[in-house]
Amino acid sequence: MENRADFSLIGLRELHHLSLLSGRDFAQLYAAYLEVGRRLLGLSIGIVSRIKDGDYEVLAVQPGDGGISTGDHFPLGDTYCSTVVSKQGSVALHHVGELEEMRSHPVYVGMKLESYMAVPLYVQGEIFGTLNFSDPVPRHEPFGIEEMEFLELMGKSLGQALEQDHLNQQRQLAVNKMEENMALFEGAFRHAAIGMAIVSPEGGWMRVNPALCNILGYDEQALLASDFQTITHPDDLEKDLNHVQALLAGKRNSYWMKKRYFHQDGHIVWVLLAVSIVRNADGTPRYFLSQIEDVSAQVTAERALRQKQDELEQLNQELADMARTDPLTGLNNRLVLMENLRQEFRRCERSREPISVVFMDVDYFKHYNDTYGHMEGDVALQAVAAALRPVIRDTDVLARYGGEEFVALLPTANVQAAEGVAERCRRAVAGIATLNKEVSLSVGVATFMPCGNASAAADPEALLSAADQALYAAKEAGRNRVRTALL
Repeated sequence: MENRADFSLIGLRELHHLSLLSGRDFAQLYAAYLEVGRRLLGLSIGIVSRIKDGDYEVLAVQPGDGGISTGDHFPLGDTYCSTVVSKQGSVALHHVGELEEMRSHPVYVGMKLESYMAVPLYVQGEIFGTLNFSDPVPRHEPFGIEEMEFLELMGKSLGQALEQDHLNQQRQLAVNKMEENMALFEGAFRHAAIGMAIVSPEGGWMRVNPALCNILGYDEQALLASDFQTITHPDDLEKDLNHVQALLAGKRNSYWMKKRYFHQDGHIVWVLLAVSIVRNADGTPRYFLSQIEDVSAQVTAERALRQKQDELEQLNQELADMARTDPLTGLNNRLVLMENLRQEFRRCERSREPISVVFMDVDYFKHYNDTYGHMEGDVALQAVAAALRPVIRDTDVLARYGGEEFVALLPTANVQAAEGVAERCRRAVAGIATLNKEVSLSVGVATFMPCGNASAAADPEALLSAADQALYAAKEAGRNRVRTALL
């Protein structure tokens, strides 16, 4: 990938496509995830595993001709994935052979797998298995942050598909049970599988079956000595009584509602209540016939499903945000910068106001990385971003352009104002005191003045290119300084 933004955008598109497959056969779903992961991560082997009680089962593998087949079982301890389970998190090894403790590992001895990365798949808070990729060729450098984040998002997405399937099965079981019990309604009252009751027009229990007694935790005599109002949750009572009054007034012949009863031991029981009225020959109410089905399990499953749907919506929003945000610094990414640059450029042409771009590059950053390592280099970039933020106005756009390059878009700023901002940015970075060594910025400023003398060929890309050329002029002049170009 050219840069992290490109990788993130491609990864997000692939994840979106994978999310559309969640309702399909899991063999197809696993194959799709493995194909995408192998292609984007550049690793030749992909496996979806099921881990249970120390057993590692291969649910899917690509390619299928590499000595491992779907349905194979291995002791968990003989796999690299045992580290994922013990860590309960992501694992990435770019050159296993360099790790002395791994050279005797059964996988390394038997297959010489040099590079490996994996994430756990969680279902209902427990590790279901792993999504892992490997290759016999070592990587020249460790896996990048964006690669790990992409794999973790893949694992979370696949885990949610597995979990939703599990919840759907639970919900379907609850629905099937309810439908079965409703079909038995026509059977003998005493032996019906669902709760049934004959209730007086005043609300007293006239007759109850064993199923209802079991649902509510009362014996038959105790239940007959009470009425439905006494054991109904107060938040549901008014709605229930309104339905009853509609039946008594002849406005309707039946109703159903989901409501809560108090169990004899005090806990709440969710039921699906269906009530019809039986009348005397003269039309006066005789009694109510009630069917009462315990749906506590279904309600629990529905709540869990709603929660997962909310989490999925939140994840989708996070993915959308990631597409427009640099993951390392939290600044806008190049996509956002270019969108705003084109928009503001056209606006300034209409309003005849100036527009400026400040192009910044951290001096000698490669040497900083080589000296202190890429992790410290990332810390340095984050510190630079933090130093630049307070300098930039709310109406401006600050973005990480790529690598160690940052760009500030300054709508309505003339060349003097832009040079002032550029100088303040340079000083802010020079004043960072928390890094291993001082860092500095070379800064290029370009301003477009939409007047009669403006170049007819001026466009947003030309403005950005001019700022870039000014930046290189600053570097050639000795770095840690500001240079300006006009269009």
